[in-house]
Parts: sequence; C-alpha cells; structure tokens
Amino acid sequence: MGFRSIRFHGFRNLEDGEIELGAHDVYLIGENGQGKTNFLEALYLLSFGSSFRTRLDRDLVTIGRKEMTVRGRFNVPGEPEGTISVVWKDGSKSIHLHGKRILDRKDLLRRIPAIAFVHDDFLFAGGPPERRRWFMDQTLSLHDPLYVDQLRRYRKLLKERNHLLRTRNTKLLDHYGEQLAFAGLAVMERRESLTREFGAIFSPLFRDVSGLDADIVLEYRPSWGEAATSGEVMDKLQEKRESDLTMGNTGSGPHRDRFQFISQSRDFAKNASTGQQRLLSLVMRVAQARFYSQTTGRKPLLLLDDVLLELDPARRRLFRDRLPEAEQIFYTFLPGEETGRIGEDALTFEVRKGSLYER
Repeated sequence: MGFRSIRFHGFRNLEDGEIELGAHDVYLIGENGQGKTNFLEALYLLSFGSSFRTRLDRDLVTIGRKEMTVRGRFNVPGEPEGTISVVWKDGSKSIHLHGKRILDRKDLLRRIPAIAFVHDDFLFAGGPPERRRWFMDQTLSLHDPLYVDQLRRYRKLLKERNHLLRTRNTKLLDHYGEQLAFAGLAVMERRESLTREFGAIFSPLFRDVSGLDADIVLEYRPSWGEAATSGEVMDKLQEKRESDLTMGNTGSGPHRDRFQFISQSRDFAKNASTGQQRLLSLVMRVAQARFYSQTTGRKPLLLLDDVLLELDPARRRLFRDRLPEAEQIFYTFLPGEETGRIGEDALTFEVRKGSLYER
C-alpha cells in the first residue's frame, strides 16, 4: 500500500498536522513555492533518512522553529502496519522505526524505498561524471546492503590514504594502497555487473520512449582500466605515486570511474539536445525503479516532481504508460496543467501556503 498518513511538525513551510494518504495515486496541485516539493521531500526523508535537496538537516526546519519531526504510518506486503519518524532536535537527527531508534539508514531501505524524479536529474545525462556515479551507486544501494558496506569501506580507506598523501607519510602508503585495491576491486565488480543488468532494462526502454532508431548503450569505464587483481592495481597506484603526493589526493580509483551512454560510437549525452537529455534522465529513473522491482520482487514508492511538464503530450503519455508498478505514486502539477486521467480511487490535494486541501 505505501504510506497511510504523514504528520508534520516544524518541517519546511508545511502546516503542522496529519494528512491521510489512503490511495495509490496522490496528486498535489499548486503554484510554485507553495509546498508541493516539500511534501515529496518529507516522504523521501522517511524512506531514506535524508533529503534529496540538502545535506544540512537544519535546512529542513521551519524558519523560526528549533526542532522538526516527520512521522509516517505505512503498510508493506507481508508486514503489519508500521511507523517511521525522523526527528531533528538540539542539532542532531534521530530516526525511529516502529518506535525503536535505528543507527544505520540502510535499515530503512528494506521498507519503502522511494524513487524521486526531480528537476536536477537532468545532470545524470549532461552533468559531471560524479552525478552518474552517484546514480549508479544509489541504484545498487537500494537493494544490496553489502554494496553499501563495500562502498563505505572504500571511501574510508580513500580518506585515510589521502591523509597520508597530504602529510607525506610514505611509510604506510603501500599498506593502505593494498587495502584500497581490495576494496576498490569489490566496488568495480558490482558496478560491472550492474552496468549489464541495468543497461538491459534501460536501452530498450529509451528506444521505445524516444523513438530513436539507434540504440543507446550504457558503458562502464573504470579508472583502473582492466586491472583485475590487487597486484595490478598496486602497479597503477605506484605509477601515479608522485603525482598523488604532489596533489595530496588519490587520482585514480572507483571514485573516478565513468559511466557513459554511447550511441554509434559517440557519447550520446554530450551531443544530445536539452530535451533528449531530460528524457534520458527520466528513463534512467524508470529503469532504476524497474531494476529494483526485478531484483527484489518488491515495489518502490514513486515521487514525480513536475518532471512531466517539459515533455510533449505524446511522450508524456508514453512515459506514464511505462512507469513500473509501485506501492504508491505521488505527482505534483501546476494549476491548469494536463494531469491525464485521474482514477476514482486517487487523492487530489490543492497546496496553498504549506496547507493541503483535499478536492
């Protein structure tokens, strides 16, 4: 089912109180700046324990207030109704699942992971390489807690090796380099398999929606190239040792990997129009949701924040028809914008100055 209700206290511009959400499709209609995106952000916060808009939890608190709480009641198949709450108070955040505090956000991912379609997603197509890395890492993290641990370990070792480089402590460089190699190879292996599995979903889906004749193929280009053993990685680190010491950071490794969309031997995203880049990013999100469902057998929550606005009517219909099954879907629209058919079992709210009014 998804979320049955959500309660706010001191969150962004949203009015304190509880909103009932007993429907599969929920439409939020209002002018910009009224609170539609804030509502989706609250749902995402309950799914991940963090925002898709800011890394500073203090930003989530209503101006003039000192604390914030968002609490949701939810249902997932095979489990009794439960609760998730996120509290920010006295400068720190706490997350509770069924009333019990959890210390690791990855414990939330097994409940109702959210796939958020937001304006900044266009950076997955035309933005810097780190945006595509972030997207692919998130895609893996949605269903694979082991990958979360592997990525955390790699980043921890990378931070320690960079500290050695900055302080020119060369005695321990080989020791940490070897550990970094093992951790990095584990990350590379999972990214390699993800590229094949995700690409098999993405490519036919994009061809279908875009109407282009040429296939778009996702390629993974690891920074360490074809290195497959820790010894081969150590050789690459040794080659760049002096430049790493000069720069004070590790210049190669999974944190510099690239993912590219290739069409007819060219970087498609780099040569695509703005509209094609936007469509590419939307299809990436749809493929992410489908990949999650195929991998886990579960359905995610879909949050669509004004992302259909830039599509022409024909592609908008194609896109909506190809959305995967979801526990719940939340849409935001501007007043007067074409929403498509709204089912009888859907909920529609008008959003004005942080308040929601059911239509």
